[in-house]
Amino acid sequence: MDNISFFENQFIKADTLISEGNVSEAKAVLEEILAECPDFGKAHNHLGWIYCMRLSNYEKAEYHYKLAIKFDPKYPAPYINYTYLLVDLARYAEAKDFISNVMGNVEGIDKSSYLSELGRIAEFEGSYIQAYRYYKKSLHFAFSKTFIDNMNVNMTRVKDKMSTFEKLKLNFI
Repeated sequence: MDNISFFENQFIKADTLISEGNVSEAKAVLEEILAECPDFGKAHNHLGWIYCMRLSNYEKAEYHYKLAIKFDPKYPAPYINYTYLLVDLARYAEAKDFISNVMGNVEGIDKSSYLSELGRIAEFEGSYIQAYRYYKKSLHFAFSKTFIDNMNVNMTRVKDKMSTFEKLKLNFI
């Protein structure tokens, strides 16, 4: 039996377990994969997601996201997951640099998500006009109705935070 096929099937099993809410079982499967095949990037990404979203162990999440990118640089998921982690940890300068690098060098990414994250950073930093611009620009690359609705909500929220002078500037964007 081909070992790669076996690990890919195990990965699919882990992915399904996560979707079904069986995160602890999925974690065990991912750890088994990585024990035998430590360069399986997709398994690192999913394990990073578990450490980030379910266990709040951001150090381990970052470690696994970086390994996922190293071992499977064409797999887009760890790039956005790592971006979310950096923004959530308020590591804005790092996140901006990372996003710039990803948007300039990685194929197959969802540009709308990265622009949205740049909007989120600008909003956290109190740069409401810039945040509005990023959210608006993200709409050009979006296809999901839910995402589009969320960006419209973000633009409305940011507009509500603006001063009267900032709102007037929006008329010239």
